[in-house]
Amino acid sequence: MKNLKYTYLLILAVLVTMSCSDDFVDVKPLNENSEDYFNSEAEYQEALIGAYDLLQSTYLNVMLGEIASDNTKAGGESANDVPGIQQIDDMIHTPSNAQLRDIWGWMFAGVSRANYILEFKDKINFDDKENVLAQARFLRAYYYFELVKWFGDVPLVVDKRILFGEQFDVDRTPKALVYAQMEIDLLSAIDNLPAVQTETGRVTKGAAQALLGKVYLYQDKFIEAASVLGTLIETGPYDLVTDYDTLFENDNENNIESVFEVQYIDTEGAGFGCLQCSEGNVAVGFNGVRNYSVHFLNPVLVLISQHKKFMMLLKQMI
Repeated sequence: MKNLKYTYLLILAVLVTMSCSDDFVDVKPLNENSEDYFNSEAEYQEALIGAYDLLQSTYLNVMLGEIASDNTKAGGESANDVPGIQQIDDMIHTPSNAQLRDIWGWMFAGVSRANYILEFKDKINFDDKENVLAQARFLRAYYYFELVKWFGDVPLVVDKRILFGEQFDVDRTPKALVYAQMEIDLLSAIDNLPAVQTETGRVTKGAAQALLGKVYLYQDKFIEAASVLGTLIETGPYDLVTDYDTLFENDNENNIESVFEVQYIDTEGAGFGCLQCSEGNVAVGFNGVRNYSVHFLNPVLVLISQHKKFMMLLKQMI
């Protein structure tokens, strides 16, 4: 009994100690805390690459746009192959369309990653800071441009992330105000971006001018569009390629006609369950004839075979 009594007292002492302190819940996180990031230029550059990464998923924006415009067909094995795409082809899509939800989610992920950088824009200083922030502003404007094209009025969030749970409290913003924010971002980007970046694929001043011109055009601001696009044409450094036949060849990527290109690699790795995982141009790999193989036949044998079939058909008719 005495031992049992001591045991009860020991348990009671432990419970009293725990109730007086909550140190046991202060567990050091295993992963890096997002609030403690951005302590060096390298970390800003890494976050910027993350914001660029969502450009890989814009293959879907282009593909669905072509299908919706009737420039191409949904295709597939049957009318049930990727129902969301088939619905857009037939103009019977609904708010529950999976592919439209993908565009919404991926483009807002791009906005959030750009906002993450801009939320902590004043944390430290470094030599290339304005260039980095200008690229982030361009990317935010680009993703919002895609969102407004597809959905009209969308939630507008500037220089802060939408944290978990807050997504239910953010209302849609009239698209006129979203366009106004795009203009602010792109004008700032134009002032702080170089004409040529040291790394291929990075946003340049010309890219920001070109996107601003499109933003003006979509608002019927034709005078403003003519001004900024005219300046872009006059100041370059862009021109027409001398041989148009080479324009779309693999070796002629990022040529003198290119104002801005999404960069892809030729490494395979995607599947129909995760097309955006390809890190490559999905339109090339997944928009052709499935499992197609070429058989090179002797043209003489083909003619003989066709002649025999014709003669047999003729005899049946007689």
